[in-house]
Formats: sequence, C-alpha cells, structure tokens
Amino acid sequence: MALKSHEQWKEIIVITDEDGNDYVVSCGWGVEPPVAYIPAASVWKEKTPAWLHHRRDEVVERLKLHKHIVEDEL
Repeated sequence: MALKSHEQWKEIIVITDEDGNDYVVSCGWGVEPPVAYIPAASVWKEKTPAWLHHRRDEVVERLKLHKHIVEDEL
C-alpha cells in the first residue's frame, strides 16, 4: 500500500500510512515555489517514527505531488 498525504494548511502537509499513523511535514511560509523540509537521509531514522524508517523516498514523492520542492534539514 502507499502513503497518503494532504495539505492541512499552506505550511503543513500531513503524511499518513496504512494504519492511520500521521507525520507532519513543515513547509516554508509564503515562498514560491513552495518548499517542504524533511530530515536529511543521514538522520532520517533518528528523526522519524519507526513506521517511516524505510519510506523516505515515498515521503519525498508525496511532497512532490503537492508541487513542493523538498529540502533536507539536519
């Protein structure tokens, strides 16, 4: 199954898994094109819940569907 996502506000996208677990992604406020910030690959497992540990690529794809540029944060 695939992850789902929805924009809660302009600055928040919520990623949801098949079991209903949510992960909130913060986005830039008032920028064009919109930017979503996620943990860098090097710290992904340290900064995300276990259900997302092997799903970073899926998260990136979901964010791109919302027309966001994805940027890493440490």
